[in-house]
Amino acid sequence: QSRANSFNGTVSGPRVMLLSLTAGGVGLNLVGGNHLFLVDLHWNPALEQQASDRIYRIGQTKNVFIHKLVCLETIEERVLALQRAKQTLAKDVLEGVVSKKLSKLTVADLKYLFDLGRPLKDLANLASTVCPP
Repeated sequence: QSRANSFNGTVSGPRVMLLSLTAGGVGLNLVGGNHLFLVDLHWNPALEQQASDRIYRIGQTKNVFIHKLVCLETIEERVLALQRAKQTLAKDVLEGVVSKKLSKLTVADLKYLFDLGRPLKDLANLASTVCPP
């Protein structure tokens, strides 16, 4: 907690804080930063959203930039596509369109992730996300 306080405090504090997705995703207030670089994507987009929420929260006075670093033609690329599919499914569930568990990877998901021989069709939206304060 003292390191987080130092990070959020004065301009002379640390300029960069490195955290794993799980360590940085829960219970920290890191409004001292406004750029988040996700370098190890997780198949569950909710974990990444929790990490993003550490800097995009009450008390943030700057624009927040979320950057996802993805290597093309790798499993990361497929994880990103899987995240989008799960977000769409979650939206559909909330709207009452479908009912399905979202908390686990299915066998079909795993097959999709490791089938690198087939190219993805929609990668147009790999840009960073900007969140206003």
